Amino acid sequence: MKESTHKTDDNSTRWIMSGFGVILTIVQAITSVMLIFSLINTNILGGAILALLIGAMVALLTISIIELVIRQRASWIEKIICAILSVACIAASCFAMSYTGAFNGFLDKVTETKPETKAYSVAVEEESSYREITDLQDKNIGFLTTDTKAGSAENFLKEKLEFKADYYDDLSVLLDVLKNNLSDAIVLETDRINALNEADESLMDGTRIIYNFEVELGDDALEVSRKTVTEEPFVIYISGSDSREGVKATARSDVNIVVAVNPKDAKILLVSIPRDTYVQLHDTTGIKDKLTHAGVYGIEMSKATIEDFLGINIDYTVKVSFDTVIKVVDELDGIDINSDTAMRLNTMNRKVCDFVVGMQHVDGDCALRFARERKTYETGDRHRGENQQEVITAIINKLSSSRDYILKLPTILDIAADSFETSLTRQEITDFIRLQLQEQPKWQTKSIAINGTGAMLPTYSMGANLPLYVMIPYQSTVTDAKEQIDTYLGVKTEKAKDNAQNQE
Repeated sequence: MKESTHKTDDNSTRWIMSGFGVILTIVQAITSVMLIFSLINTNILGGAILALLIGAMVALLTISIIELVIRQRASWIEKIICAILSVACIAASCFAMSYTGAFNGFLDKVTETKPETKAYSVAVEEESSYREITDLQDKNIGFLTTDTKAGSAENFLKEKLEFKADYYDDLSVLLDVLKNNLSDAIVLETDRINALNEADESLMDGTRIIYNFEVELGDDALEVSRKTVTEEPFVIYISGSDSREGVKATARSDVNIVVAVNPKDAKILLVSIPRDTYVQLHDTTGIKDKLTHAGVYGIEMSKATIEDFLGINIDYTVKVSFDTVIKVVDELDGIDINSDTAMRLNTMNRKVCDFVVGMQHVDGDCALRFARERKTYETGDRHRGENQQEVITAIINKLSSSRDYILKLPTILDIAADSFETSLTRQEITDFIRLQLQEQPKWQTKSIAINGTGAMLPTYSMGANLPLYVMIPYQSTVTDAKEQIDTYLGVKTEKAKDNAQNQE
């Protein structure tokens, strides 16, 4: 009787374990299939590596099915070992999917095509009775003719109230019109107001912002020249700003870097163009402007202006908002930076950051403030570029310093995704990453910069009556940059071949 009961209990236990094994293998199969699809979608692993990983997952799943489901007479030790192995496979698949999912989400976001937006502010006199936008019903509102999208701003406001729109050719005139009560309010790009405050805080004295809004600029992007990025040389324009309006919003471009990439020779040339470089904005005549102000009109204006300035063709653009620095650095529990100057700086939220000479630990707010500072330094914007490189290097070092921070990579990618935008396609990005993983080329990187001399001159966007600090570029540095870009792209080599063929 006891033996019969023992057999019944044993059979019940085996039946329970068999059911548990079925559930475990089903979960393992589902997570394995999901990981395989995620890896295929990521598209950065070569065919051989991907096939090896798929083969390993299929083999482990087969072992689990045989030992946990099919072999009813397998020993308890074998079943326990296989159960542990199955659980480990499930955990590893989930862990890997968190990374591939974060990477796929990042690529989807940064390559998503959306029109740029432009932020506007409605300003009135400080002592006026206007408190809300509806208070301007049937009033006069001034706009700036040099704002190519002012018509869109006017149309947006006319959906909310009736008013008379007056247009003025000069920013200083527009400000005087408001202060002399010739207009009840004025409309300016928010970033142009920020530029005014940076140039001279007194210019907006006696005014008050009563309304902020955004308008979409539409899809009027210039045609992108597609390249086989794993074989053909190409040029990328990187535009960086610390605008808090988001990466889709037009803003002054504080970082302007032209990157010439030659994948065959594994060479990269970085050409930095200071934000204050005095250039002719694309499709404008007369007064030149700071390169940074081109960003107020959109990244395509910045791109076209640099193409005119250097006499090159830019294939792709990358737009970065450095406001993300705060969130990323805080997620990493701060970073260590090296400052060559002692200084006390205030952040936009009035936090005080004290920097000493040498290495120091900073949080996100102070890291961004360090990356933004230029007035303290004799070389101004050029030194700011060095600080930005210091912050980027510190973030990379922190990420690679501990396994704990690598585990935070999915979260960091999710944060960064909202602050990157590129005209590169997802396929082009993954092709380039796959090239790096498969061939592991030893890239040779060289950095050069446009240089010049400072001056106080009028600018197109701010008007003839408001001289600003600009950098008049030395033509020798512009010519050298153009020639080096041509060399990295192989243009000189092609020209030499054509000349030789013509001589023959």
